[in-house]
Amino acid sequence: MKLHNCKNYKEMSLLGAELVHAEVEINPDLLFCAASGNSPAGLYELMAEKHADSPSFFDWMKVIKLDEWVGLTNDSTFTSEYDIQEKLLKKLGIRGDRYISFEVETQDSESECDRIQDEIDDHHGIDICILGIGINGHIALNEPAEFLQPDCHVAKLHPVTLVSGMIEKVGIPLTEGMTLGVGNIMNSKMVILFVTGKGKKTALDLLMEGKIRTDLPASLLWLHPNVHVIVDRKSVH
Repeated sequence: MKLHNCKNYKEMSLLGAELVHAEVEINPDLLFCAASGNSPAGLYELMAEKHADSPSFFDWMKVIKLDEWVGLTNDSTFTSEYDIQEKLLKKLGIRGDRYISFEVETQDSESECDRIQDEIDDHHGIDICILGIGINGHIALNEPAEFLQPDCHVAKLHPVTLVSGMIEKVGIPLTEGMTLGVGNIMNSKMVILFVTGKGKKTALDLLMEGKIRTDLPASLLWLHPNVHVIVDRKSVH
């Protein structure tokens, strides 16, 4: 695990962009796993700037969505789909044939997870996996639990996640999410974990203890050979 302490969010995002752009140069048709939320938003802005300067740079890159809430509608602005479409896909011109996504309004979440797992298997895994960390140490929607699941699955949301600011704004009760499993993350060739935002210090401190524990899912990243933990020190408290 490589720990990068950055002065602020901008520096954190710049480092993330350097890592991503270097990998895309080497492997233009890589599979890029995109997380939603604020943590990677700065990275996506810099990728959009790269696309504006070099319109063909991302022409072969494929994108897979990390997770999605269960129970929202396609017209909701709180879906991971909306977030990733607006911040990344539209700005890079990623067409549907280069995008793998959990369907927001699926009637069978378990089958949808099986479908996404098949897609990952067909692509022989993920090349770059972008993650944020929850205040309870979750990665994607792999929540603290007695045991963790390796493949795509329907996750029951942890009480700490349920009282997060974003979920409270949705206006309808959410209890589940569809997510890539820890095995999908661990099988990725590179993982970039952004640590930014209020309330993340405790999770970061526990992660830095280096102990592997299922009640801190992010700790499994210690077992991965190519992880970059990029910390925005200004905001983490």
